[in-house]
Parts: sequence; C-alpha cells; structure tokens
Amino acid sequence: SLICYSQEGQWPGIPLFNESGLVLMDQNTFIGVISAASLSFGLSQFVFKDIKHLNFYQTRVGVFGTIGGTVIMENFGIEKRIAPWFGLGIEVNNQQWIYEERNGAGMGLNLYYRWHLFGRKKISPFLEYGSGFFFGFSDFPPNGTNFTFNLTTQIGVEYTTERKNKLRLSYGHIHQSNNDLLDPNPGEDGNGFNFTYLWFWK
Repeated sequence: SLICYSQEGQWPGIPLFNESGLVLMDQNTFIGVISAASLSFGLSQFVFKDIKHLNFYQTRVGVFGTIGGTVIMENFGIEKRIAPWFGLGIEVNNQQWIYEERNGAGMGLNLYYRWHLFGRKKISPFLEYGSGFFFGFSDFPPNGTNFTFNLTTQIGVEYTTERKNKLRLSYGHIHQSNNDLLDPNPGEDGNGFNFTYLWFWK
C-alpha cells in the first residue's frame, strides 16, 4: 500500500509508482537497476558509437519527509552523459536529519543512473536511481546503526540552458538500511524533493 512509503500521509508517495516495484529498496530491484544500467552503457559504447559524451559538475540539494522526521541532503559530484538518453554520476553525499529523538549528520558516496525520455530536447522528463554507502556520525535512524546503504528513486524534469548547463527538479523515494548486515536494522523510508544544477565541463 502507499502508506508503506508515504510516512503515514506526511509526504505522499507517487500513486502507482511505489506499488509497481520500480522503487529501489531491495536487492532484487538493485540487481534489475544495475542490469538496465549495464545494458544502456553497452548500447551507448558499442552500438551507438558516434554519440558524443558530455561531462558535468553537479550539485544537489534535497529534503525528505521520513517515517521518523526530516532528512536534508547536499551532494556534489560529476556526471558523464554517455548518450542523450542515459547518464552516469557519482556524488559525495552530505546528509543531516532532524528527529524528535536525536538530530545527526553523516556522509557517504552515491552512484546515480539516469534515463531521459527526450534527451536531445531543452526539456526532458527522466527516471533516476541512486545507490551508495552512508556512514552517520551517530546512528541513523536513531534506533539503527552508523553504517547504511542509501537507495533513491526519483522522477523529474530537466531543463538545458543555451550554454548546456542543466537544471533538474525531481520527486521520489529514499530508503536507508544496512541490509541486515548489522543489528539492529530498522531501516528508514521517506519521500521528498531534489533540486540539481549541472555545469557543463568541456
């Protein structure tokens, strides 16, 4: 049900999106995302060889309403657009959380895989998945552990400027847990917004 992902109605999930199994929050979905990204990379490298790669610096700010409170995210990294319809990025993830039990902060590293519907147009919808490692300076969630995996699923829209810089606005899901590698593993889910700005890098 949507309640599983919508934090008891505080920040709503995307109708039909969560229930379809497209949200990245378990091992099976992760394997599916990695397989799709590998296929997209292979097509862009070995089938559509004449595609020009574009490189960007990027910064991202996000806020998520979660089961227990609010998570704020500020990331910085680089992206390689290897095809008009597919790009890969890596970002340093700086994250804070505001909870009744305890506030905290931490850092991690995330990889992002992004598919664009109209990649050659100035305005293009996209689907994005992110996966990475996260270490909190205190336990996250407050009844969890310092180490977690950080999984995100976003849908949004991208606008390309005349100088090839890009603006993105997206909404989606975040899931953090340690995949039962440590005890306890309460996990944390939330939904929220991301705003991303990319500088074209020649």
